[in-house]
Parts: sequence; structure tokens; C-alpha cells
Amino acid sequence: MAETSNTNKIPFRHLLLQYTNTALNILFPLILFPYMTRTLGPQGYGVIGYYESLMLVVNVWAAFGVNYFGLRLLSKSAVGDANHANTVLHLLFINGFMAFTGTVCYLLYIISKPVQIGSPGITLLYAYIMLVYMFHADWYFQSQEKFRFLLNRTFVLRLFVLVSAIIFVRKPEHLIYYIMVSAVNYTLIAASTWWNLRSLLPYWKWDIELFKKLIRSLWPFALLGVLSSFYFSLDTIILARTGKVADLGHYTVAAKIVRLGLNVFIGASIVFFVKLFRSAVDRKLQEDSMLMTMHLSIPIGALLFAFANPVIRFVSGVHYLPATDILRIFSLLWVVVPLHDFFTIQVLMVHHREKLLVRLYAIASLVSLFLNIILIPLWFTQGAAIAMLVTEVVVLVVAVIYSRDYFRLNSSMVIDFLSCLTAFPIAWLGFSLAENISQNALVQLTVGLTVSCLAYAIVQVLIFSNDFWSRMWQALRAKWLRTV
Repeated sequence: MAETSNTNKIPFRHLLLQYTNTALNILFPLILFPYMTRTLGPQGYGVIGYYESLMLVVNVWAAFGVNYFGLRLLSKSAVGDANHANTVLHLLFINGFMAFTGTVCYLLYIISKPVQIGSPGITLLYAYIMLVYMFHADWYFQSQEKFRFLLNRTFVLRLFVLVSAIIFVRKPEHLIYYIMVSAVNYTLIAASTWWNLRSLLPYWKWDIELFKKLIRSLWPFALLGVLSSFYFSLDTIILARTGKVADLGHYTVAAKIVRLGLNVFIGASIVFFVKLFRSAVDRKLQEDSMLMTMHLSIPIGALLFAFANPVIRFVSGVHYLPATDILRIFSLLWVVVPLHDFFTIQVLMVHHREKLLVRLYAIASLVSLFLNIILIPLWFTQGAAIAMLVTEVVVLVVAVIYSRDYFRLNSSMVIDFLSCLTAFPIAWLGFSLAENISQNALVQLTVGLTVSCLAYAIVQVLIFSNDFWSRMWQALRAKWLRTV
């Protein structure tokens, strides 16, 4: 029997599984990322950054909005309901078809480039990855609340990539081996998807009317995804056309450090997204999501800003020190991006304002293109980073303005936001203290982060008497008492 849910309360196990999945998506790359940047060097990692930017655009095109549309559609029905089985299979068919067209466009773009980056083998391997990537079907498993399956798959395959990369990638010339490991990883993800969807296959029946209906419903989501990925990847694509691969490597490392955490942080909020779609929009649930976003993302941005130098030295080595100022600029994205994702996804999209979001991201793409064209010739990689930050701020401001009919910031939230910003001076004081104690990157991070986090917690609890922190502590304490 299908499982139904008539409450907006999110089960603690769902939050635990999703955030554990998020933690694994951070932990394994954090282990692998320093190894790969040091082994491949700025030039090798510049190649990866270039191809991953292109892959992002193709993958979002291949998704064609299925991830959001499918999640919204299935979240409105009971868990385990088989009535949408043929629709799910048609959505996956659309994914495959769009992946093929996107890959063809990718290959044509590579061929037309005046400056080639990477070998033909790398180009073809990424083409294969683009074809199979979309069959992870995370949206389906999330809508069915199969968070344990996603956690197990993440753990096993992240471990596979980590071990394989350490074994096979030993020097810059082994870049091709790393991409081969990635190709195997995405193949296994697709295979696990189809194995778990095998019970739906008997429901397949080609329906041209259903296909047309889905295309009409999907196009706003598709445009939304393509435009958002376009302005997000435009900087790297433009920088790559200069042929300065080492500089691109520095830029990619700074961007990767920030985006790696941002992607999984935003992905973890999918628990709120599913619950908001499964039932009536709950203002209290939105407020909880908003507060959690602010109280986690802003302090992380402050720590990255203050500790950019030791982070670069510890993660990637002194060869990447030119990326320090770029990382400081990118760290401010932790303040902006999670907030604008809250307003665009958990407010506007929940209220079916996809067409508005398409216009918003179209404007963002134009702003990004204009700023990159102006700023890259002036300040090169730092100009590209500033262009990205300004574009994201524009998206946030416009999203807040258009969300006023559905969600308004009250005085309490504004006070919470301002209290979170105290993390910046606290983190900078922590870094200054650590810098006076030692010049070793690991010591600076250990001492500075510990002092900064403790000082920030004291300020929030004792000075601001923050209600969010109190409620979080009470929830964790209650959970702990139930388990002992």
C-alpha cells in the first residue's frame, strides 16, 4: 500500500539521512580534492575545470527541468503510488534524448574552438559521461523518500572513486585515468538506478500525447535550469578561450572549494522542498528552512573569507596561492547563493512561478555576460569572480522582491541575519590570532577555526540569546536522551 503523509513535520530520520548523505558528498571530495590538485597541478586541474563547466551546461539541458518537475509531480502523490510509472519512464526518456542532443552540441563546440584544451580522448570520455549522467534519477528517489538508498549509493561510489583515483592517478600525465574512473562511477550510478526502477519497466507504453504534455509542462523548468547553469558557467568558459590553463587552474580550485560545499548544502535542503510540495505550503516550515540556511551558510562563508590563505595552502599547496584573493571573493557566495536558492526554489517555485524564474535567470545571464566581458579584460580571474558575485546578488535581490506576496522577512529574521554577520569579524580575529601563533597552515586552521567557532557560539547564545540555536540544542538534547 502506498504510504501517505498528512503532516508537514519532517521525520528526523529523513533529515539525518539526507544530511549524512550531504556530509559524505563533502567528506570524500575533501579527501580527494587536495590529492588531485597537488598531483595534477594547476594546468591539469584547469583542464578539469573547463570540461566540468561545459558538462554542467549540457547536464542541465539534459535534465530539461525533470528534476524539479518530477519531484513536484510525485511529491503530490503518495509514496509508492504506481499510477505515475509510465510518466516516470517518459521523463527518463526525455532525459536521454536531451542528453544526446546536448552532447552533440558539446562536440560541435569543442571542434569549433580556436584554442583546444585537453586531448581528444578526454573530450570523448566527457561526452560519454554527459550521456549517462542524467540517469542518476535522484529526483525520483527523493520524491519516494528513499534517502537511505541514496546514502548507501553515495557512500559506496564515493569510496570507489577515492580509492581508484589514489591507486591509478600518480602524476599529471594520469589525468585521463581520473576521467576514466569518473566515467565508470557515473555508469555504476546509472546501473543502480535502472536496477531499482526495474519494477516500473512493465508499465512502459509509448504515449505521444503524454510526451507532448510533458514537454509543454517541462519547458519553463528546462529554460530555468539552462539559464541558471549558463550564467554560473559563463566565467570559466570565457576564461578558457584565452588558453591560460594554469590561471584557469587557480580559478577552478577557488571556485571548486566554494561550489563543492554549496552544491551539497543546497542539495540537503531537498527534504524541505519535498515536504513543501507534498502538502500545503507551511509558513513555519519555510521559516525553519530560512533560519537553518542563514545560521549555517553565513558562518561558513565568514570562515572561508578569513582563512582563505591557509585553506589554499592546506588543500592544494603553495602552487595555488594566486587563488587566495579569488577564494575570498567566492566565499561571499555562501552568504548569497543559499538565500537566493531559498527564495527561488522554496518560495517562488513552490508557488508555481517558474515563468517568472525564467525571466529572472535570463536577466542574470545577460548581467553575467556583460560583467564578464567588461571585468575579465581588466582583472582577469578576479574580474570573473566579481562578475559571478554581483550576478548572484542581483538574483537574490530580485527573488526577494518577487517573493513578497508569499514570504516576507520579519524583524526577527532580519535580526538573525545581522547576528549571523558577526561571524565575519569573529573569524578574522580568529585568523589573526592563529597567524600570530604559527605559520603552519594546519595549525592555523585547527587553532583559528576552533577559536572562531567557540567565540561565535558564545556570541549567539549569551549576547543575542538566539532562539534558533536554543531550539536546535533542545532538539539534539531530546534526541540524545531518547537514544540513551
